[in-house]
Amino acid sequence: MDKHNACTVGLGSNTPDREYQIKQAIEHLCGYLSKCAVSSVYESEAVNGRDKPYLNAVVHGFTEHDYDTVVKFLKDWESECGRTQVSSVEGIIPIDLDLVIWNYSIKRPKDFERHYFNLGYRELLAKGVYETM
Repeated sequence: MDKHNACTVGLGSNTPDREYQIKQAIEHLCGYLSKCAVSSVYESEAVNGRDKPYLNAVVHGFTEHDYDTVVKFLKDWESECGRTQVSSVEGIIPIDLDLVIWNYSIKRPKDFERHYFNLGYRELLAKGVYETM
């Protein structure tokens, strides 16, 4: 397996314990990825304008795992944290983890364009995290 798969993950939570959820997700991701870089944590309004505001962050790092394995890892963590289809429909998101960029290729263009991802992504760009591209 190649240890040089680069991935950038967008994080979000809008539950009352959202600070805890984001902190735990960052720790979980940085235990899984090597050379983990983390943006600051910041608040954003829900895209639909109805749900509670989110806390967001962006994490970038490297893994030896393939794309599908990483996506499964992220979705398994969401489930572990209490995310269900019902909670998603109701707009209650304990944690949302999206693999937006994989090996410097944008996999989720809509997320990539959103303010909630771009703020953290640009912060990591400014820190020089992506200079190896």
